[in-house]
Amino acid sequence: MLNKQKSASQVDLDSQMESFGAYLKALREEKGKTLEEIAENTKIAVSNLEFLESDRFDLLPPRVFVKGFIRSYVRELGLSPEEAMVRFDAFTKEGELPDYEEEEHPVFHQKPAAASFISSTWFTGLLTAAGIISLIILLVTGVTRLIETDDQAGVSQPGVRTAQPFGYAPNGDAPPEDQSRNQQAFSDLPRHQAGKKTLEIRALAGTWIRVAPDSGPAEELMMAPGDIQVFTANEGFSLQTGNAGGIRIRFEGRELPALGKANQTLSLTLP
Repeated sequence: MLNKQKSASQVDLDSQMESFGAYLKALREEKGKTLEEIAENTKIAVSNLEFLESDRFDLLPPRVFVKGFIRSYVRELGLSPEEAMVRFDAFTKEGELPDYEEEEHPVFHQKPAAASFISSTWFTGLLTAAGIISLIILLVTGVTRLIETDDQAGVSQPGVRTAQPFGYAPNGDAPPEDQSRNQQAFSDLPRHQAGKKTLEIRALAGTWIRVAPDSGPAEELMMAPGDIQVFTANEGFSLQTGNAGGIRIRFEGRELPALGKANQTLSLTLP
């Protein structure tokens, strides 16, 4: 008799059911449970339970979570959740929830963490640009240095020849008479050439000289001690040396005094 009465009440309950939320609320009230009791045992927030019973699915998480809420809710009432799940699926398929989709609800949208400064796109682009610029600078610097090296190598250097003593022979053997001439002083050398100015230079120590006669190209020499060189010009000479104290000169047969100190650089114009 009691079962028949329950069936009749259940039929009446189903006939008066307006929504899925009302169905859940009727089950809870029939069991004499409060929302707070269900929330405490199921760990579902009271607000979410209220949303369930008021059909406010737009304020609830995605469908998969809602189904979990429903199962926990119904089990807490001591009932099997199968019927409740069938009713929920039927309710949502009948167009009662036209805007409800299985996607994360705005309530649960979390603001994405602020992008790291280092991982940001513009910072990566900045590093890339800096790397490219550095590479270009290195390449340009290398090419410039290479060109400068080539230019320096291509510049002709002034010719320098080593003065040899009078009587010098390529094989190292000098005739006796030439060797005696190498030891002669200025007075034993010819002093004049017809119509020419004469400049005689004798090296007392190793020295570099540059002689530029007015009638010809300049000559640069490395002189060793004892070397004697004679130059001629129409009018005069320009003389440069890196060791003023290491040479003695005679111009037009007249020997000049010491030009300076050892290793002293000197420029002289004669006459």
